[in-house]
Amino acid sequence: MAQIEVWSDIHQDFKKDAQGGLKKVINVDSVMTSIDNILRTKQGERVMLPSFATTLADLTFDPMSDNLMGNMAKEIKRSIEKWDDRVTVTGVQYFQDPDNNTVIIYLSFTIRGYSQTFNYKTGV
Repeated sequence: MAQIEVWSDIHQDFKKDAQGGLKKVINVDSVMTSIDNILRTKQGERVMLPSFATTLADLTFDPMSDNLMGNMAKEIKRSIEKWDDRVTVTGVQYFQDPDNNTVIIYLSFTIRGYSQTFNYKTGV
């Protein structure tokens, strides 16, 4: 049975579909794409909407600490809920990897109209 398209977005890799057009992602995959775009865009990068995205890039060279991680978690939750009203972030977990100057972020969230909790993982 075909899934009803409620939300759609262009596939992030700009892949082509069977007809040669840009492939779309729909519904939950569209929300995942939105979250990825919010987290990977620096404020000021988006023309005509310079306040879009997060200020995570401003924290890039701060020393790793629990305070920094708490600020990152708050910024992630604030940004996602501000820029995608379909999403309610229910948890942000982070794991520091100082040897690789990386923080792994695990999000749990709900999507309007769905009863389950979804997960998202990224490194910053």
